[in-house]
Amino acid sequence: MKKIKISKHLASYHEANRYFDIFRGEEPLLVKQEHIKNVRSTALAIAEFQHADVDKYFLSICAEHHDDGRVNQFELIGKFWDTMVTHNVLGIDRIDRFLINSGNEEIDESIQILRDVILYHGRSQLANLSFESKKYVDLITAADTFENACSCVSYLVKEVETDAKGYIAADPSADQKFVSDFVFEHFSTGEMFDKMKYCTTYAEYVLFAATLATSCIKKYNEVAKVALSQPGYGYESIILGYKDVFEKTLSPEMAKKAFEILSSML
Repeated sequence: MKKIKISKHLASYHEANRYFDIFRGEEPLLVKQEHIKNVRSTALAIAEFQHADVDKYFLSICAEHHDDGRVNQFELIGKFWDTMVTHNVLGIDRIDRFLINSGNEEIDESIQILRDVILYHGRSQLANLSFESKKYVDLITAADTFENACSCVSYLVKEVETDAKGYIAADPSADQKFVSDFVFEHFSTGEMFDKMKYCTTYAEYVLFAATLATSCIKKYNEVAKVALSQPGYGYESIILGYKDVFEKTLSPEMAKKAFEILSSML
């Protein structure tokens, strides 16, 4: 395993931007605090599951800071919508400003990898990453996707009457509990799809979010099963959170079918 030497400037940034200090105050920030904590533990669990050749301590630092730009995003627009300004870019601006103010004159390997994680998690296809950066970006992306599958139960029901995190129905007058065979099949098999292309109702958007869970179970098996069975975001377990979400946003028949499929995977 290659150890990543953490520069004094990165160590200073880490100390000044601990997630439990910067995600404080309003409820959305506290929910994000729980998300960060879970991404960190999930990234380490996936790395263990995959026998990944990474520095576990440095991986935990990358996980802790991957969403730092969300703090700036919330300050700017009061919500976590990347359709208006991306948290990736805001996160780079945040760390770069800190490094400049600290008198950092050189981007060493530890800072470069963290910058890559902040900018490219969830969209690594946009970058030509180094071998070392790709390992950390991929692990944080996997953990973030997985944790989003858990944390989405905290906002799906609340946003039924809103433009859910940038989702806009193709036909606002449509029956918002309608689910196409295409969307239900992908949810059932854990095969991800383009929500902006195939979701035309809110129910389909909910099942897109739930497909994050089924796809993670498919990829990470026991790691995913354990996480979805744990309490979180105000629910006795994440799986029961999905039951609540399904019952409030899908038709009774579809809610029953969706929960049976998800719970049968655990």
